[in-house]
Amino acid sequence: MRVLLVCIFISISLFAIGQDKPMVDSSIVREVDAIAQFQGGQRGWQNFLERNMDIADAIMEMDSTQYVEYGLRQTAILEFTVCEDGEVCEFEIVNQSKISPAFAKEALRVMKKSPKWTPAVKNKLPVRTRIRQPITAILESY
Repeated sequence: MRVLLVCIFISISLFAIGQDKPMVDSSIVREVDAIAQFQGGQRGWQNFLERNMDIADAIMEMDSTQYVEYGLRQTAILEFTVCEDGEVCEFEIVNQSKISPAFAKEALRVMKKSPKWTPAVKNKLPVRTRIRQPITAILESY
């Protein structure tokens, strides 16, 4: 009986401790009423890339073999999470084997600098969702 009371007390204590932390829903919502988007829409995204992308290093690092393998025009397809507050995280390039390593590195660097996005909405509430966003560059020295 004493062991049972101790177990019940520990269970209640652990339950009470867990209640101090707010529950955060970390699930990804795939079907939304309004998709997440960059502040300023497509034009805002293009402006952000123009101001922040620096492909000079990617161009310098590519040798003739990489030009043949990856081409001059490369598109990094990024997948990332947009949280309920618009923060972006959990970045991944889904086609990494199809672009040069230097361009992949630059695409990730720029994406990590991204300001908050407008979050996706489901049932009039902001939700956490995954986005696929391409970044295309022509890696040609002039």
